[in-house]
Amino acid sequence: MDDAPAIVLDPGQGVYLGGATLKPLLPYATAIVRESDLEPVDPSQLPALAVELGGSHPFSRLAWILALGGHNGSLAPGYNPNDRYKLLKWPQTEREFPRHFRIATVMMKGPALLTEIAELSGASLAEVTDYVNASLAVGVAEPDIIAPSEPEPAKGGLLGRFRR
Repeated sequence: MDDAPAIVLDPGQGVYLGGATLKPLLPYATAIVRESDLEPVDPSQLPALAVELGGSHPFSRLAWILALGGHNGSLAPGYNPNDRYKLLKWPQTEREFPRHFRIATVMMKGPALLTEIAELSGASLAEVTDYVNASLAVGVAEPDIIAPSEPEPAKGGLLGRFRR
């Protein structure tokens, strides 16, 4: 890809080799990458490539940025925009995305609708949705779905009282 820096994926170690900043990787979020676009790397070259490209980073950071930029302000498939979302733990917030700190602060207070998070954080609904997608992708957020209550067992009517 011409508009994004080169990265090297190392599935054996669960890391990617590349720069420390994430914004330059956003073009990968919407790119169609085919197997023919990939080039094998000799494992003995990985240490030198890590130095050359800017370090070794966990796949979770890559998953986070890809989910952040991959849905263009729409909630990822399988999630309901009318559900309330909550953070399970304080996420690593990236300095490149200063509004995410405010979004995370609102979400840590308790489950909230996407629109409520946007209103309380001062971020746009699209920014909140993208942040929620990224947080869901790396397992630091989840929808707060209230399980339907079990129906009460049928009470015996007049005839039920006589059957014993």
